[in-house]
Amino acid sequence: MKFYIHHLYMLLAVVAVIVCMCTPALITFVYDDMSSVSMSNFALHSVSMSSAEATSSATSCALGILLVVSALVSAFTMFVSLFQNFSLQKRSSIFNCCVLAGYYLVQLIFVLILRGDTRLVDLDWQICLPLVALIFTAMSFYSIRMTEAKKLASANNFRLRD
Repeated sequence: MKFYIHHLYMLLAVVAVIVCMCTPALITFVYDDMSSVSMSNFALHSVSMSSAEATSSATSCALGILLVVSALVSAFTMFVSLFQNFSLQKRSSIFNCCVLAGYYLVQLIFVLILRGDTRLVDLDWQICLPLVALIFTAMSFYSIRMTEAKKLASANNFRLRD
């Protein structure tokens, strides 16, 4: 088995997505009545000053599902790269980029819904990790293309003699 640079890129993308999945709260919204809503990848947690109990909702689990799909697709791409199936690697890299872009679209929808009359919006640094994974996946895609081109060039230089 030969090690290529796109293996490293996909491994770093998987690590970034898994770290983002394990984050307890990505965005915290503090409203004018001093209640707060914390949005994580799998749940919304709201705390109100008027009631002592915290409530939880699983409405943001779509974010977590998109991250799980992205991690699985990245791991699949790493596994397929062992067999040097470059066309399937490129297709799965493009699909993974679309999933990660969809993650940010869904997150934008949740932010626009929860924004309301906020006093403070606190972003955690792990919110940029899917973007880092998207960049690593794009780098992996271009590395796969270059590796495929080198393999084809070396195969075309080999000629059979009569």
